[in-house]
Amino acid sequence: MSLLLTSCAHLARRARTAAPPLLALCARGAAAGHAGAAWRPGAGGAAWSPWLAKCMAAHLSGCAEAEPALDLYRVNVITGNVRGAGTRLPCTVQLVGTNGTSDKAVVGEDGLGRGSSVAVELHAPKDIGEIKRCFVERGKGGYTDTGDGWFLEMVEVVGPGQEVYQFPCHAWFGHSDCGDFVGALERNLIPVKADHKLPVAEILGDPVSVQAAGISFPHPDKIKHGDARGVNKQHFGFAGEDAYFYCTGRNNIFGMGVADGVYAWKEQGIDSGAMSRTLMETARHMVQAGCEDVLKVLQVAARHVESEGVLGSSTICLLTINKAVGRLQAATLGDSGMFVIGRRPGSSLLQVKFRTPQQEHEFGRPYQLGHFAHANNPDDADLATFVVQAGDVIVAGSDGLLDNLSETELMDEVAAGLRAGARAPQIAQQIAKAAFLASVDRGRTTPYARAATEAFDMVYSGGKKDDIAVVVALVT
Repeated sequence: MSLLLTSCAHLARRARTAAPPLLALCARGAAAGHAGAAWRPGAGGAAWSPWLAKCMAAHLSGCAEAEPALDLYRVNVITGNVRGAGTRLPCTVQLVGTNGTSDKAVVGEDGLGRGSSVAVELHAPKDIGEIKRCFVERGKGGYTDTGDGWFLEMVEVVGPGQEVYQFPCHAWFGHSDCGDFVGALERNLIPVKADHKLPVAEILGDPVSVQAAGISFPHPDKIKHGDARGVNKQHFGFAGEDAYFYCTGRNNIFGMGVADGVYAWKEQGIDSGAMSRTLMETARHMVQAGCEDVLKVLQVAARHVESEGVLGSSTICLLTINKAVGRLQAATLGDSGMFVIGRRPGSSLLQVKFRTPQQEHEFGRPYQLGHFAHANNPDDADLATFVVQAGDVIVAGSDGLLDNLSETELMDEVAAGLRAGARAPQIAQQIAKAAFLASVDRGRTTPYARAATEAFDMVYSGGKKDDIAVVVALVT
């Protein structure tokens, strides 16, 4: 009978496609069996056990017909080769795609040894879509977790078509056994996708230092109407509905970001600047606490504005850098964004080595975090990872920057600053000034003018007046 009840409970968990009456009867039968009652489906009916077995057989037949198509993924969890890296606890791994998630696989039931590589298989729906991230959670230990800190180097995944995903980590889960590193017990890892496994040097770079600065200008019309609240100070600033932050936190983690509140909410008496400022302040606190998981930073910031009842909506771009290995993680939602600008190999000329995409439902309607019914959520963010190195310049900005300066113009401003020996504050100021001048130039051909010309099938010229937020980081 216990086997039958276990099977019934299993069916109840899986039977999303079963008819509700069958589920109800299975549940009643299981409850009666656990209670020791001689429950029957009806007066004069047969004993419940044979009847339930018949129901189960019918249900199993239905499940076989409705069983979703699955793909097999091979997962390899690689523990770092540093002192105290191993743990006696297992971990769980789950793949998250654009359309769904895989099973959760338990890895290392007997623990995960230092420098070890443990392989498992897991299944995912065929329609899971492009793999966006890998969720890894270390098993829960005792009250102190003494000796259970785990250093994960990376997770490697081979998909059903032999496509290769490498998820770099190089970080602690829990308390490290040496030093004062303390990591979360769960992380979202962002994939590096390739046709073959990449060398570790291309996935985990060299140690770097980062020097950053930010600045924000309000919309010129807000200055004219006396509605130009703003402040620029070390690590945080805002003007109008734009806000930014940058800081270095625990665990050798650097972070920065920009957020652009949607001004139109003012017509309903809502200050979207409060949302962008709160998002940036919360993100700064998360990075200061040592959180490298950029999606977690975004998730916590979004939950905080909701719990505080902050209304409005905002675009956002966040990035973190693990300075020990130069690994950058970025999360972008909407039309704020960032660039990594660096030297071409063997040349003094600059190139855009990496940039985040702009997410729009349609022209002028970007993805937004917000309180309204059709707002986007953190899972809609574009996630990316990239190795930065000494000499790179990272520029993040709201659409007030990106709508008014092209890639070439942005590189020209960065190049001029580097030639003059300028540091991050001077380069940020010059970029913001150039974007402002373009925004009020009616004859200028700007990214916004080109996009509007295409969207409306008419010739459009000039910049777009807007709040402007810029953060610049020099990697050394």
